[in-house]
Amino acid sequence: MPLVGFRPAKARLVMENGKESVLVMLVTLDDDDAVDLVTGGALSDLSGVLRIRERKANGNGNGNGNGPIGSVVYVAAARDTQATTPAKFQVNVNMAADKFATLLRVANAGRLPTKFFVDAGVRKGPEAKALDYKMRGGVRVKIWDNHAFRILPVSNFVMILPIDVPSQVAAMTPSDATAFAPATNAQVAELMDDMLVFQSDTRNTMFGLVCVLGVVALASLAIGLAVYFR
Repeated sequence: MPLVGFRPAKARLVMENGKESVLVMLVTLDDDDAVDLVTGGALSDLSGVLRIRERKANGNGNGNGNGPIGSVVYVAAARDTQATTPAKFQVNVNMAADKFATLLRVANAGRLPTKFFVDAGVRKGPEAKALDYKMRGGVRVKIWDNHAFRILPVSNFVMILPIDVPSQVAAMTPSDATAFAPATNAQVAELMDDMLVFQSDTRNTMFGLVCVLGVVALASLAIGLAVYFR
C-alpha cells in the first residue's frame, strides 16, 4: 500500500454549531514524492485540499481496522461556456479528538505541519491496482489509475508537526557548537592517556598508603607484645 506525502501551504478552521470541526489546508504533493496519473501528467501538477475532520468518541472510521479513515479524491477539470476549472485533488481524513486538539494548537500558533503522509489504496482485490508502482527510467514511481478509480481509500496517516527550538539553543555560537561536537580519535586517545596516568598515580598512592598502614600495624603489634611480656 503506497505511502503518499503532502506539504501544507495554508490553513483555516471551519466550525459549525452541532457539527464536527474541520481543519482545511491547501496542500501540494511533497517534493520528494512522485505520482503519475493515467489521464496524463502528475499529481504534483495539481493543487489540492486537505480536510481533517475532528472525530468524536462515538464517531465511525476509528482507524482500528474496521474500515478506511478517509479518502484521496481526484476531481477532474470542469468546463462550461465561460471558464474552465482545472483538475485538482482532495484528501479527507478523520482524526481523533485529542490529536485534533494538538493539531489545532499548532495551527493557532501560526504554524503548519511540516509534512502529511497517508496510506492510500488497498493491498488486495481489483482495487489494488488503483495506486501501484512502475519503473520509469530505472526509478520506481507510483501511478494512480485516476480514470478507473477516482477515489482511493485512506487507511492511516502520519503527520509531522514543528517543534519550537529554545532561544538559547537557536542562538548557540559556532564555538558552543564545537563544544558539543563528537570527540575525534585524537581527543579520545588523549583522554585515555590521561585516564591511564590517573589510574597509575592512584595505584601508587594506594600502595604507599597500604605500606604505611602495614608498618603502623606491625609497630603496634610489637609494642603490644612487649608490654604483654614485660
